[in-house]
Amino acid sequence: MRGTFRNPPPGEPRSKYPETSELKIGQKVEDLKDPVARRNFRVVVIKPEEVEMLDLSKAPDAVRKRWTVVRDGDTEKWEEVELWP
Repeated sequence: MRGTFRNPPPGEPRSKYPETSELKIGQKVEDLKDPVARRNFRVVVIKPEEVEMLDLSKAPDAVRKRWTVVRDGDTEKWEEVELWP
């Protein structure tokens, strides 16, 4: 576990003190079963359906591409299309 799971909620004003003294910046978590860190731990799975890329480093020949998932029964593949930047 990382100590960041014992930090106060991000984006809160520093003038607003955490509701509990268990939440402080810079704490170390020594135990994998730390109850405060476990309460704040989350797993997020992102499965994209579409991805787009824009590369302006080669101006005036900029590159923009879009990949979209195409499903055919049980199979999935990415379809690539080059776009105008």
